[in-house]
This record gives sequence, C-alpha cells and structure tokens, in this order.
Amino acid sequence: MSSRQAKTHQAVFFIEQQKVARQLLVSEFEALLDGMGTLPDYEDEEAQGVYVVMNQYGQIKALVFFLLYFDENGQADASWNVPIERLAEVSGSGPDLGAGPIKLACRSQCSINWHQDDLWDPDMTPGSNDFLRIKKACEENRLRFKFEEPDLPVLDSVDAPLPGEEDLDKRTKLARLIKEQRLRIRTLESSKEKAHGDLGREQRLLEHAYKNEVQELKQQLAQLRISNEKLQQKLAARNQQFMDLQDKVGDQSKLVERLSQKVKQASGGEREQLEKQKLEAEVVLLREQLERKNLDLAMRDEREALLRAELEEFKEGQADGQSDYSVLDKLKELEVVYTAYHPGAGHITMSTNEVKRYLDNPLAFVAEKCFVTEEHYQAWLAHFDNPVCGFKGAQGTCHRQLEKISTPSDFEPGVDDRCDAHQRVTASSA
Repeated sequence: MSSRQAKTHQAVFFIEQQKVARQLLVSEFEALLDGMGTLPDYEDEEAQGVYVVMNQYGQIKALVFFLLYFDENGQADASWNVPIERLAEVSGSGPDLGAGPIKLACRSQCSINWHQDDLWDPDMTPGSNDFLRIKKACEENRLRFKFEEPDLPVLDSVDAPLPGEEDLDKRTKLARLIKEQRLRIRTLESSKEKAHGDLGREQRLLEHAYKNEVQELKQQLAQLRISNEKLQQKLAARNQQFMDLQDKVGDQSKLVERLSQKVKQASGGEREQLEKQKLEAEVVLLREQLERKNLDLAMRDEREALLRAELEEFKEGQADGQSDYSVLDKLKELEVVYTAYHPGAGHITMSTNEVKRYLDNPLAFVAEKCFVTEEHYQAWLAHFDNPVCGFKGAQGTCHRQLEKISTPSDFEPGVDDRCDAHQRVTASSA
C-alpha cells in the first residue's frame, strides 16, 4: 500500500460482536499480511475488516468492508489480494458521515465484480449501525492521528442563500437520503440471499448425508438378509443331518443291545466272537454319539447366530425407516415369536421379553423350562448324549451302557448315570 494523497489518514478496523474490536495502522496491517505478526483472537476464523480513509479533520471519506481469513495459528491468509485502496477510490457513494457522501465498497456495492465475495455488508439496522460505530471510533482517535481543526464558517448577511438555493439544498439532502435507503435495502437483500444460500447449502448437505446413510443401511440390510438366508439353509441341513445321525445312533444302540443278549445266551467260541462284535458295535456307537453331541453343539451355536442375525436384520430395517422405535418394542408390537429346540425341553417358544434372557444364557433358560438347575441340566445332558456309567475307579472309567433317561427332571445324578454295580460305590472306596 502507499499513501493515497496528502492530508489523509488510513486505518484498518476489525468488527466483532457489534463493536470495533481492534484498530490497526495501515503499516501494522501490512506487516500482518507479510506474516510478521499474528492475531490469536481470530484463529481459524474469517474476520470482518474495514479499511477506513479519513480526511485531515478525521472525517470519514471512504470505507471498504472486506473479509480476511486467519489460520489456526492466527496468521493472515498469504493469498489474500483484495485491492482495498483501489476499491476506496472507484466505489460508488454511500451515506453522509459528516463530510459529504463517502466512497463505499461492500458486497452489495462493489465496483470490481470478481471481488464481491471478498466483501461483506455492514449492518444498517437502527440501534445497531456499523457506520455509526466506525464514525465513533474515528472520533475517539485511539490511533492518535494528528487531525487539523476545521475552519469555522463566518455567517454574514451577505451569505444569505439566493432564491432557489434552499430548495436545491433540500432536494440534495432528499436525494442522499433516498440513496442511503436504497443502499440499506440492497444490503438487506444481500444478507437475505446469503442466509438463504447458506440454508440451502446446509439443507443439501444434510440431504446428501441422509441419502448416503440410508443407502448404507440398505446395503447392510441386504447383506444381513443374504447372511440370514444362508444361516437358515445351513441350519436346515444341520437339522436333517442331526435327524439322520439320531436314527443311526438308535439303530446302533439296538444292535449293541441285541449283541448283549446273544452274549449272555452263547457259550464257548461263539461267545468270544459275539463279545468281539459287541465291542466293535460299542466303539461305533460311541463315535456316533460323540458326533451327534458335536453336531448338537454346532446346531445350538447356529441357532443363536440365526436369532441374532434376525434381530440385527430387524434393527437395520428399523433404522432404514422408523428408527425411533426400539427393536424389542417393535418385536413386541408385531407379536414376533421365536422358537428354539433343546433336548429335554423340545421346541421352546419364546416371547419378545424372553429373547434377551435366552441369548444371555441359553442353558440356564432351558434348565428353568425343565424345572431343574443349570448344573442338573448339564449333568443330564451329558448322560443323554452318552448314556454310560461314568464311575471312575482304579481301572479307569466304567463306560457300561445304561438306560437313557429322557426327561431332565426324572434324572438323578449319581444314580441314573451309574451302573448297578457302582451306584453305591464312591470314588474313595474304589
């Protein structure tokens, strides 16, 4: 920047919260632009600045309302290049602030079109007028400019206005007033357009974000449905596999029983051959029982996974639509019922209120339905999966085949999982 002309003074004010918050000499402002200073108060903020030109008496001659961004360190934007001096020279007229109409450059009145977005509009609302704030700051002269005292006019009868001059003066004042009102209307319209534009941009951003979110939820829901279908197919195949294995275990148990009867009735070499066949049949039976147990455990995990997947699918579906309902509330409202199969309890039908309790601890839930404790149910389940004597002595575990107890509440641990020879015998006396 350079001096505009003799007997003028320039300054830069910053407006913040409806007041002149900071005043700088032009030399200080230039140093700020050159990166030789910072304004921490404006970190990561677009400040509203005003370039002020005053005459030798401290009266405002020109104002340029410009915007200047400060980074997170409070440094002025190095690429800022608004020609505020030039705008002060070529801009149109504004309100009369004591020395005739000023030169004014703002967003609503900018003589260099491509710099319009670099400017801002002053507030001209009665009681909150930026022009009056700036005028008051100039009068206070905190920057200590050396203003001259204005020459006071001497009134003389000779200086009485000529006919018609008074009317001309009134018309001039009226024209200025109309011009000021037009400027105020333009600034209000500009502010309205800016606010409307900001609102429109915000609305478009929100719509875009919502559309992306809905699309994401739809994709997740589609993936969950595919996963759910696969789990259902897998569970159906497991069910069939379990039923087939159940039949094989039953057939093998009958074969072992028949061979046991034949062993009792046979003698000599035939007895030895039958005992060998029985032993082989028992080994096959044990393998099938173990396979069935592993399959049953896998089926339980898959049933729980399917139930969780269905709940997650429903939750995603709700998020895509009525997300203000909770999942369980909506399940209850829709009267959704879930069914799970467990040995000893059969198919258990669960209400919405019972689903969470079931998922937290399936065995405890099933044991309660069978009217036994969880430990009792686990002991019965071990017997049901492999009905053999579990007594452990010096020779190892007995493993003698037992009669299967089909109902958990009829099962007595220590009795029904022991053969006749070991029901009264304790491990300590073995």
